[in-house]
Amino acid sequence: MSKSHGKAKLEAEIFLMPKRDKIDASVYVHLKGYARARVSHLDVEKPSLGKVIHRGRGNFLEVKGIKRALEIILRESRVLEINGKETTISSIMIVSPSLSEIVDENKSTRAWVGRKYDGIYVGFRKE
Repeated sequence: MSKSHGKAKLEAEIFLMPKRDKIDASVYVHLKGYARARVSHLDVEKPSLGKVIHRGRGNFLEVKGIKRALEIILRESRVLEINGKETTISSIMIVSPSLSEIVDENKSTRAWVGRKYDGIYVGFRKE
């Protein structure tokens, strides 16, 4: 995990489900109070990925804990063009051993998923 002030890049792989299409995206943990972050959250940065959330909106979505991963379940499938290829997406899987402590394996929670100019962000509630 590489770090800068209030932001840490995670070694992670991103897959678009159900086809398990791997995309080249960056994942960061932002800590509350740094770089204008109002809450601690994850950023998944891939510009076209932001289109899974309607413009200017966010949603509370189900996030499942999977071995070494989190899966963000969309309310409805979306068709996106990523890397010049159209694909239907029902969920986004973020694979990283560092994430296994956020949601326990075989458990789920709801998290706020919002759109940003270069991807999405995932804000978790305090326990």
